[in-house]
Amino acid sequence: MKQKASHPAELFLLRQPSERRRICLKSLPHILHTGKREKARRQKEIDQGFYTDRYEKRVGISVIAITLMSVLDAILTLNILDRGGIELNPFMSALLAINSQAFFIGKLTITISCLFFSLIHTNFRIFRIIPVQTMLIYISIFYVFLLGYELCLLTLI
Repeated sequence: MKQKASHPAELFLLRQPSERRRICLKSLPHILHTGKREKARRQKEIDQGFYTDRYEKRVGISVIAITLMSVLDAILTLNILDRGGIELNPFMSALLAINSQAFFIGKLTITISCLFFSLIHTNFRIFRIIPVQTMLIYISIFYVFLLGYELCLLTLI
């Protein structure tokens, strides 16, 4: 049975302290896909860059591929270092001086942070010349060559 307040100030005391609406797993897809903006609406936005709520599949595939290749790069680098190689990057070398976990976490943190920033700005241009989407493809190609080089190094050592 609900109590009635005799004074308006008592209404605050009678309120339920917990939130009665709940988020369940059924509402998760709706929460994740509420944004509808996928493309620019005006020519000015295309020229200046624009933010979207949803991204093209090729951008998502590029981001996932770069992340996976970065993990593989870190593993191959650690294997090369175990076989007598040296790290030429001074920042990564400093992380290696701590331990291999710091190197691995540092490398992935930097990579994922940059990819997240690139994903958000995927419809912009770098120096107003190179589209970020194109740059992600170039980075993917670079990683393929880098991984091939590291595999060659492992066979030579």
